[in-house]
Amino acid sequence: MVRFAAIVSIVAVLWVNGTSRSNAEETNGQREGDSVRRAASEVGRLVTLRTHLYALEMDTVELEPFVGTGGALESLADDLLVARPRGRFALISSSGAVEYLDGQVPMGREAGIETPSILDRVADILLKEHSPGRFELFVSHHYFTGECFLFRVSSTMLLRDEQDVEVSDAWRTVFDARPCLRRFNGEESGGRMLTDGPDHLLVFVGSHDAGDEALLDDESSLGKFLRIEIGTGTAETLTRGHRNPQGLARDAAGDLWATEHGPRGGDELNLIEPGRNYGFPQVSYGLSYWEWPVREDGSGGRHDGFTRPVFAWVPSPGIAALAVNDRRAFPLWDDDLLIASLSGTSYIEGIPGGHSIFRVRRQGRVIQYVERILVGDGPIRDLTFLPDGRLALLLDPGRVKLLRPSDEEHAAKPLCATSRLFAVRCAGCHALTEKTHRAGPHLVGALGRRAGAEEGFAGFSDALRSLDRIWTPRDMERYLMDPQGFAPGTIMDSPAVTVEEARQIVGLIGGGPYAIEDLRVGADERTDGRGDRSLVRWTGGVAPGRKYAVQLRTRGANGKVAYSEVVVAVSDHDGGFQLRWKAPEPEVCATHEFRLRADRETEWRPWRRFVPRVE
Repeated sequence: MVRFAAIVSIVAVLWVNGTSRSNAEETNGQREGDSVRRAASEVGRLVTLRTHLYALEMDTVELEPFVGTGGALESLADDLLVARPRGRFALISSSGAVEYLDGQVPMGREAGIETPSILDRVADILLKEHSPGRFELFVSHHYFTGECFLFRVSSTMLLRDEQDVEVSDAWRTVFDARPCLRRFNGEESGGRMLTDGPDHLLVFVGSHDAGDEALLDDESSLGKFLRIEIGTGTAETLTRGHRNPQGLARDAAGDLWATEHGPRGGDELNLIEPGRNYGFPQVSYGLSYWEWPVREDGSGGRHDGFTRPVFAWVPSPGIAALAVNDRRAFPLWDDDLLIASLSGTSYIEGIPGGHSIFRVRRQGRVIQYVERILVGDGPIRDLTFLPDGRLALLLDPGRVKLLRPSDEEHAAKPLCATSRLFAVRCAGCHALTEKTHRAGPHLVGALGRRAGAEEGFAGFSDALRSLDRIWTPRDMERYLMDPQGFAPGTIMDSPAVTVEEARQIVGLIGGGPYAIEDLRVGADERTDGRGDRSLVRWTGGVAPGRKYAVQLRTRGANGKVAYSEVVVAVSDHDGGFQLRWKAPEPEVCATHEFRLRADRETEWRPWRRFVPRVE
């Protein structure tokens, strides 16, 4: 065994399990039993969660318990502005201190007036900065007229100086939806907002469970996505056919994404395009909560004839708020979509599990995979990013959780630049260091392999199968930069890389200065607890029954170089050898090389680079 002080760069691939109470907003789910598995380890009031690419530290800020459901949060410089369901505001400072503000959303709930519903709520808040310290605050909410409820967008001014935050009591009505409702379900109010230039707002108005006739009425605002002129309140209908849109976000390319809380099995992720009809109530993948629909035409649980969602969840996890990842704290999440859920029921197993956020990895408009991250103990109402990159979650019935990458030793180590590039652009579909197929074929030995052919993978397009060529570095670079131009009809989307990035990725796959060579590093599977690291079997260019001197060289990020040399014998039976050594704490971005010399050779063979297996 080689006792070599190699410096190994390891990326922890971590998974999370968890518990929480089951409380789907629309199904009134039951609390789970005591036997549900715990997912997090307590560190003071910090909780560490393990996910696929990060270990996350989660801090919790407790608010006074909410009355009712709803509410929203928005970043205000380094602080968080929280709107409670009944219109009261709280400010959470960067240190976690909570201050309740005097201003309150006018909702028609003056003292002594009884209202016929307990489901009215604040649905969303939005800040628009006019000058330093001076913001216009928009709120979507219900308003009780004394006889019926309006869905309304109101605004006022929020002023901030070095010491205080003040919400003005001079509210004005920006927009009132039609019709005014006497009976309604406030849990289906929608209400998410975005600015659209300096003079317009985008807002979703949910169905409010008002019935099919109200949703299909062109004069009604219900079930519509609207563009509102802030000055006049004039509304233009952009899309229709929505039930309960809970999330709205714009990505770096300008595309609008929306999450829609559907009926049972009908939660959706939609790409919003003006003029589209998204189908509700005529069609939905979801089914009735109260009866099993049996339709003679076979249309139950289908979405024919209307704009289909990009992705749908079956069963429904109670999809809620949506945000596009902020790369400042989570660069490996790139431009992933992060989606909250209200249900504590596992969307896979259909059993109590825990309340979650979903990380959606995509290439442009195509979804590649969805990771479920269990975060806790209440429906997740809203989420947003702070300027320092932390992810803030608002949970019922009144707490805020703040997530950031862990600084603990078990946190995922950062990747070197080229490996990070591969992780962001390619790893969602392709394995690089092991022969495991994902959505795409593994890339071990891809250079020199025939295009459209690899044992065990049947998903190649006809476009690749018909190329009739062997992959060269140049061809693979061309394919990465323009898949359709290189192989018209291929099903691979463009990873959107530059010429230099394509060269680096191809170098990582094999050949070139960033090459991952044939020699790999993997975790030793010994059970004696010695913690050795090992190189997988090496058979290339060695002869059975001969002895070889092996030199190992590691160059740290600080420029220091460590060498080790050992003599190994190649067995007659296997025709290869395996090396193990004790590995110290890994150093990020170290490079590792080896070279061989047979017992009858006088010159060393060229150095070959290898990298550790990603764990």
